[in-house]
Amino acid sequence: MTSFTNTRLLRGGIRRTLLVILVTLVEMFGAQPNEGTTFLDGVKAVCLDDKVSPTPGSCIVLSFGMGNEWSFEEAMAEYGCKVYAFDPTIRQPDSLSGHGIHFRPLGLGGVTGVASFHGTEIQVCTYRDILKLIDLEKSVIDYLRIDIEGFEVDFFHNVLNDDVELLANIKQIGMEIHPLASETLRDLMWSQIRQLRSLHFSQVSSLPSMGWTYTFENKTVSQFYEMLWVNEKFR
Repeated sequence: MTSFTNTRLLRGGIRRTLLVILVTLVEMFGAQPNEGTTFLDGVKAVCLDDKVSPTPGSCIVLSFGMGNEWSFEEAMAEYGCKVYAFDPTIRQPDSLSGHGIHFRPLGLGGVTGVASFHGTEIQVCTYRDILKLIDLEKSVIDYLRIDIEGFEVDFFHNVLNDDVELLANIKQIGMEIHPLASETLRDLMWSQIRQLRSLHFSQVSSLPSMGWTYTFENKTVSQFYEMLWVNEKFR
């Protein structure tokens, strides 16, 4: 819950202060505990406010980067969404049959082609090419989940500069960001997030990892953060 005050100067010099309370309903979907830790992997925040909440039976979810952890995708399919899942590092699990989850072994990047990931070549596509592939270029995407281990910078660079109109069709973006020790990379990422906010995406949730940290400028900071943005144009 977020609150702020709005003070107005009325006739005769009388001030009236209004307390405005904005309530955002957020629910966590998915989650499996990582072996040997209490950290829950796969969990994502989903906003259930009117007009931006996924509608069971007609909602569309795009999910990038599962790493064989499918609890979020299964939860959204059970909720009533059609789920399109993408990850270039894994094969399709047999357990997904009949779950309403459509899988392709592709990654999300800034260009369509071959990229290197931990010394292995992977196939990546731009966001527009992914939408074309699944025939959703003109469709509203209820939830875009992105957990692509640093490639989110390339994704943002592409859509914010070349395909910004595609963002207008997305209701919610749930993303794991990785602001690692490179100050240049951190500055670039925060600049991209500011651009996203300028396009009417408001941040409604930000959760740091509880188990993975490093030292930056003599401070202990998280290696990654789970972010949720909502497109205010749908409200």
